[in-house]
Amino acid sequence: MKINDQRYIVGIDLGTTNSAVAYVDLSAEDHPRQIQTFPIPQLTGPGEINRLPVLPSFLYIPGEYDIAKSAVVMPWQRPADHFAGTLARDQGATVPARLVASAKSWMCHANADRRAKILPWGAGDDVAKVSPVQAAAAYLAHIRNAWNQAHPDEDESLERQVVIVTVPASFDEVARELTLEAATEAGLANVILLEEPLAAFYSWLMTHETDWNESVKPGELILVCDVGGGTTDFTLIYLKDIDGQLGFERLAVGDHLILGGDNVDLALARRIEGQFSSGQLSLKGNRWKTLCHQCRQAKERILDNEAETETITILGEGGRLIGGTLTAVLTHQDVESTVLDGFFPIVAATESGKSAQRKGITEFGLPYDQEPAVTRHLGWFLERHRADVTTHLGKAHPLPDLILFNGGSLKPDVIQQQIRHAIVKWFDKTADELPRIMENPNPDLAVSLGAAYYGLVKNGSGVRVGSGSPRAYYLEVAQGQGGKRQALCLVTRGVEEGTTITLEDHDFEVRGNQPVSFNVYSSSYRSGDQTGDLITIDDTLTALSPIQTIVQYGKKGTKARIPVQLVASYTEVGTLSLACQSRTSDHRWQLHFQLRSGPSPTDLADQEVFDSDIIDKARDLIKQTFTNRKAGSKLEAVGKTLAGLIDRPRQAWPLSFIRALADELLEIKKTRRISPQHEIRWLNLLGYCMRPGLADGADPMRMKAIWRIYSRDLVFANQTQARVEWWILWRRVAAGLTPGQQRQFIQELAPLLLPKKTAPRKIPPQERLEMWMAAANMEHVQANEKIRWGRALLAELKPKKIKPQHFWSLSRIGARELLYGSVDRVIPAQEVALWIKTLLSIDWRDPKPVAVALGQLCRKTGDRTRDIDDALVGQVMDWMTQNIQQDKFLETHSRYLREVIAMAEQEQSVIFGEDLPAGLVLHAPS
Repeated sequence: MKINDQRYIVGIDLGTTNSAVAYVDLSAEDHPRQIQTFPIPQLTGPGEINRLPVLPSFLYIPGEYDIAKSAVVMPWQRPADHFAGTLARDQGATVPARLVASAKSWMCHANADRRAKILPWGAGDDVAKVSPVQAAAAYLAHIRNAWNQAHPDEDESLERQVVIVTVPASFDEVARELTLEAATEAGLANVILLEEPLAAFYSWLMTHETDWNESVKPGELILVCDVGGGTTDFTLIYLKDIDGQLGFERLAVGDHLILGGDNVDLALARRIEGQFSSGQLSLKGNRWKTLCHQCRQAKERILDNEAETETITILGEGGRLIGGTLTAVLTHQDVESTVLDGFFPIVAATESGKSAQRKGITEFGLPYDQEPAVTRHLGWFLERHRADVTTHLGKAHPLPDLILFNGGSLKPDVIQQQIRHAIVKWFDKTADELPRIMENPNPDLAVSLGAAYYGLVKNGSGVRVGSGSPRAYYLEVAQGQGGKRQALCLVTRGVEEGTTITLEDHDFEVRGNQPVSFNVYSSSYRSGDQTGDLITIDDTLTALSPIQTIVQYGKKGTKARIPVQLVASYTEVGTLSLACQSRTSDHRWQLHFQLRSGPSPTDLADQEVFDSDIIDKARDLIKQTFTNRKAGSKLEAVGKTLAGLIDRPRQAWPLSFIRALADELLEIKKTRRISPQHEIRWLNLLGYCMRPGLADGADPMRMKAIWRIYSRDLVFANQTQARVEWWILWRRVAAGLTPGQQRQFIQELAPLLLPKKTAPRKIPPQERLEMWMAAANMEHVQANEKIRWGRALLAELKPKKIKPQHFWSLSRIGARELLYGSVDRVIPAQEVALWIKTLLSIDWRDPKPVAVALGQLCRKTGDRTRDIDDALVGQVMDWMTQNIQQDKFLETHSRYLREVIAMAEQEQSVIFGEDLPAGLVLHAPS
């Protein structure tokens, strides 16, 4: 990339805790390559604006009375719906319900809808929330407006400059695309992405451009250890000597870890909470958020040696504003022991087994890594790249020679020294082999400075680090011998930005005018793979969201097989691009990643794959049975006949097989009009073969066809069993419905189930039960709508007429942990607490289904926003102990109340309502 018309290169560090800007003025005659920081004007107090080196990445959403609108006006705008920066952070410490924090961590939270307005997390309906993408866009928009105010010439506006935005090296393709989306929303449509650890190293090169060879020798290994507010990133770089030509090369990057300074704040908050009322008090809501913010401020002051101790004060609530005030003291020793022992322990590799769930690291709805020890993650990272180090440097072990520390969490010298000794201990080396520290005088600004310097390098000036793609990328293409799934290497690690690769030596076909799915994988540490290599899919690959599309071809829309070439590009902005180029015409189809999807391909691998002849026979059997107007008993026995054909019971049918059956059923959907029996069996078998509605890459396309059936309704609606199977179908495939479709389903079901002034229509009990179960499985429904349904169901629960499925439905509606829905669709804990109290107040004939439901309604998630109050959970435990006599049953369902437990595959099937396809994991454990 050569810069022609742009005057400035601008580097933006879009951080979790702080954002910063640096720039180069290419027109400056005296110092044309001098990199400068851009102090960012921002509110530092009501009506007070100052230019500061960093913009705190916090967004405050003002209420009606908490701050005057005239006090939050920036020079470039009228009073805004929100504002960012120092005042936002400080105001949010006192009114935390209106503060958006850690938006960057939310950007990579796969179990959340990152375009949905869910932040501030846990805030009430009176707060005008924003999405994680909108929050990131707000920080970038603030920077853009500040820059443009300082540069009024239109040609010097930020959107017309070379802008480089940094992201964690471990960000996947989806998080990168969302970052670009946020930049576009902020008016910066053309930005380049750069990994943060690499930017930090470029910052070091910037200050050692002429003498770096005095600090680093050929063959030495450099570790960039970057621990910020929300993420931990590792990168390995080495100095390569080829025939006397020295150059830096990036060797490896680490996997994504949502682990950083935020976790330290949470651990300190738990420690302080333990001092209140001798550990008998558990703070909730805004008081807990306030405690976390105060602990962050205290931690920073103590670690910056501005104070030896800090007093933490949490005011009371309501009428007990004074009497309920809580006070505790946080000391330097408290902070140091929490940080060093909990997050940077010195451990040997033999002590490095992953621990069980730990307290203090899973809060505010974010899936923080369950292992808090950064030094353990670092040891695992280095071990994983042992072979790379041996191959490229000839070293027997991956012990770094030098370390570049970056990120606000690593500023204290005591932490840096702890990490050095932890690395030596891990590899059982002596203190003589401690890695040397590379100078980084200002880690708050290093990433933005390095990003600006990278722009110079892209322009042909400066010291370059060979980097390119931090990952190799693969496309699943075939089944190998023994049914093993295989993938083709598309892009090798290290390929340069702007590189396009056409796989000319491989012939491919895509199915035109019908749903297709492309399963794409990446690997940050596989070595030796070259473009075009075919490899077996295993745990060395990480699945990306599948690419799902319909390749449109021709005017008639006839199904066709189209010979194509695959074209893969590692773009100039640092993202992966895939396309199919027709071999017989000029047609070219661009493929796009899904930003929200179901289980990844690695979550569900068929234990066996049937021969195509067997699948064809099964499809023929279905076609012959359902097209036969006099099928009679054959229709009733079609499931057993299929089981006999493949010699497998229904619950053992693999996903690829049942989806092939579903395709055939959709092809012959008109046969359900032949008779009530045809429709009943067709609905039953289709629902079973399509459960849970998502799993296979082509399921979204299948669900579109199934939804068209919903709009046309039942053929034999006068048949009770047909109506029962209708509701069972929608319960089974609910996870594959879009939020809009689920909303429509619920709205059209409401007149039948929710009480009105007029007498409700009489519905047979079994059908009514199936209707409730179908409604309960609609997890995408908004929380406030779920509350209405849950209250109505609770009112129907009468001891003499109750069925276990009623309790199941209530537990699904009020679940603390969802199977497939976004976490913002969980009903508030205070509402579900009322339901729990109602259940506890009734004398039930059979307490077992009640206990199962209570286990899900009280399930501990580690997120205080969703978790039920400890006192009420204690009452539930007492109720279970008194009412359940079987020790094993009691232990199974009470353990969810005591600790955070990831959902097992078997448990998810129970929660879903019946067995799921073998191997399917709907809920990715946080």
